[in-house]
Amino acid sequence: MNLDVIQQRPQYFPAFSFCNVGELRYDQFIDPFLNYTNANNVTSSNDTTTITRSQANYIQKFLWEQLNQNKSLEQYFFSLSPMLYQCSFNSKPCSVADFISFTEAGFGSCYTFNAQLKNTTAPIPRYAILGDTGLQLGLYVYSQQYVPYVSDGIGMISLLHNNTQPPFMALTGMYLNPGRKYKISYTKTITNYIATPHSQCTDDVSQSIQGILSNYPSADYGYSQALCIENNLQIQTYQQCGCVSPYAWDKRSITLPGTSNIFIAPLCNITDTCYVQAANKYLTASTSSTSNNLICPKKCSNIDFPVEKSELSTPLEWQMSDIKSFVENSSVPLPANWSVVWRDYIRMNYLSINVVCETNVIDVNQQTLAYTRNTLISNIGAQVGLWLGLSVLIVAEKQTIYISNNILNGPHMVHNAAFASTCKSTSPLVWGGYVMHTTCCSTDYCNV
Repeated sequence: MNLDVIQQRPQYFPAFSFCNVGELRYDQFIDPFLNYTNANNVTSSNDTTTITRSQANYIQKFLWEQLNQNKSLEQYFFSLSPMLYQCSFNSKPCSVADFISFTEAGFGSCYTFNAQLKNTTAPIPRYAILGDTGLQLGLYVYSQQYVPYVSDGIGMISLLHNNTQPPFMALTGMYLNPGRKYKISYTKTITNYIATPHSQCTDDVSQSIQGILSNYPSADYGYSQALCIENNLQIQTYQQCGCVSPYAWDKRSITLPGTSNIFIAPLCNITDTCYVQAANKYLTASTSSTSNNLICPKKCSNIDFPVEKSELSTPLEWQMSDIKSFVENSSVPLPANWSVVWRDYIRMNYLSINVVCETNVIDVNQQTLAYTRNTLISNIGAQVGLWLGLSVLIVAEKQTIYISNNILNGPHMVHNAAFASTCKSTSPLVWGGYVMHTTCCSTDYCNV
């Protein structure tokens, strides 16, 4: 990987998604649920003020049966309008109309600001501005409406993600607690992998994941490896069990390999272990044993937004009156003791979020080939030239040694020795010898 640092101006503001962790809204849920438990002889009560632990054991089964009857669960979830107390982007007001919704198992209705949309001429995604402007939200979670035994916490779960990437709240989301004002500052990183045939990566949206993308009907989302894996888990489960995981009910729209039809698969019974076995089989299978249709390569171009979170206490006393009016004018029923302890309820349910761009400097990680065709040929040529050069030097060295041993130090040296013993000097004709004596007169060769 080669690391480069660039400045990008203007820079797109990322998408921001959030969900109320309460998932189910008690006042909308309790009557249909009691009708279900009474009809199945689980209870014979008309008490809508509470849910017992024994009743809570049937909540998942109730939701499962509603979905298998193709009934919507949306009316049981928290809608955005009663929760959105305040919204601004780059110091300009925004509203419920600036968000799109999607469903996530475990959180119900979730909402996204600034996603890339289908079939729109609106200026989305929006641009970021450096500083403490960005996206500012004031949210109220209505924890008194949480259904008992469904959630073990109060607050929101949030995620900053690329405008063209689907959010995975349970996998990578960040919890936000009421009574706090959060500053979420982000930077941007880009990681690019070499495309095929040099590596196994893709940015293509195959037909097989069109079904699972239908969970985001308004967004124009692209390929995601995590999305592909979830999709393949559902396909593997359906092919093995004839149904899909009841805990991934939000992603039961699938497209089987080799087909183009999107259909809604039935949910497996919660007590059936087939879907667990199918998931384990897929997740533990080696790549070589997995069908090509169920392989999920990494994404070639990846954009991430690392964040830093800081927080303050909120709300202050001067904010209380306006928040109180907002809650009282919402469609959500108030607690019975609201008039007495409304300040406590506000502190327990209100939170503020400010998402800001930290810098316009972007880290770009670029994968490059160790050898291209040209550099490979060039390097091979250089290596061949080096070996040829060494070969010539070796041959030349051997020739020098041969000449030295067989010509210069051979018969001439014997000839020198003979002259030296006879004439007391060496022959003037063999000055190239290694042993040099005082030469005799050039006209006196001792009768050689």
